[in-house]
Amino acid sequence: MNPPVPKRRREISPDQAAGSVAGSGSYISDDILFFQILILLPVKCLVRLQSVCKSWRATITSTHFVRRHLEISRSRSSVVLVPRKYQKEPAKLGSQFVNIYSFQPGQSKTAKLIFQKKFYPSGIPMFSMPLHCDGLILIPCKTGNIFLCNPATKEFVELPRGSRNVFFDHSFAFGFDTLSGTYKVARHFVRSYVDKPQIDGVGTIREYSCGHEIMTIGVGKDAWGWKATMDPPYPIKARTPICLPGFFYWSALHSEAGHGHGKVSLNVILRFSLHSETFTVHPNPPCRGFLSDNDTLSDLGGKLCYVHSASPWEIAIWLAEDGPVLDWWLCRRVRLPLPRFLRVCVCASADPDKIFLSIDAHHLFNCDLSDGSIEKVVDMAHDVLYDHGDGIKFTTGALPIAHYMVPFVESLLCIAPW
Repeated sequence: MNPPVPKRRREISPDQAAGSVAGSGSYISDDILFFQILILLPVKCLVRLQSVCKSWRATITSTHFVRRHLEISRSRSSVVLVPRKYQKEPAKLGSQFVNIYSFQPGQSKTAKLIFQKKFYPSGIPMFSMPLHCDGLILIPCKTGNIFLCNPATKEFVELPRGSRNVFFDHSFAFGFDTLSGTYKVARHFVRSYVDKPQIDGVGTIREYSCGHEIMTIGVGKDAWGWKATMDPPYPIKARTPICLPGFFYWSALHSEAGHGHGKVSLNVILRFSLHSETFTVHPNPPCRGFLSDNDTLSDLGGKLCYVHSASPWEIAIWLAEDGPVLDWWLCRRVRLPLPRFLRVCVCASADPDKIFLSIDAHHLFNCDLSDGSIEKVVDMAHDVLYDHGDGIKFTTGALPIAHYMVPFVESLLCIAPW
């Protein structure tokens, strides 16, 4: 048997080679591949692609790629639903799951499960409104436990507990420090208090010793530990604060006068700078001197928003431009289609002229800010179908569930450096 005759090599000029490669499309530069093609993929796909090789993993997890992917994700931001059942004793461990669902209000009544954390066998304490920043969701519990998760990458971390709070209610702030490029969590706490007789000798007035501390999420010597800041000038109220670029906004008790049913409280807004770690004091909007149980603070399109509810049937939406002084202006008065029991939360929508109104975390409406008109979106208790993708589908019905709606963008951000 004759041996095979080797094929003769045909020499190709450099110009011919370049033309052949360009014509066949057999070569794509890494810059084009990663930053023009792969960067458009959802996080789920990019997580899988990290296993291709070490260089792919290094690029996809690089700060530059993660930040660029986040910028693109912001253009298609959505919302998630985080349901939480009511507990008569919030300090006790209750639900054995934290479920997070993707949701497209106004387009679909189905909420699809994207993340689940099981707390077997004990359960998780009752939590309040989750906070979102760049794809990370902070879940603050009434007991002081704090959990941080990235639903897209399935990362879930419990943060260290902070200083002792003599009161049961705990509130946390969460946001991005634009100067340091890090994510930070803040909390306030009451060290002690004392009731002193009022000047007129009738009744008492309570004086507080309060503290404030922050934690940096990420790497470095200051990460993952609580660091004391300057004390707040006034006692911070146990309500969900708001984060705007570089600042946390808390509601605080400035003073009290009178006693019994005639007691009058004056509140202020405390703005905490993540850069200087100092507080400045700002007034409430002129609608009310104190943040009642029926009022809320919100972030609405990058502006500080105060939702004032003087009666169960109406709200007034006040906005403030960020600056050295908070300049409040009345955006819109809205007549509600049904009475709120506790409070109304607002959330920005894809349409800049419209916002979502969540009444008692049960009823969702669309509000046109140009004329105050209201359109029903969904009854979250009876109409939202929670879909787990494995054949499990349900509505919560009459169960005592709060349906927290949280703005969300997909992100590759890593929580823990280990």
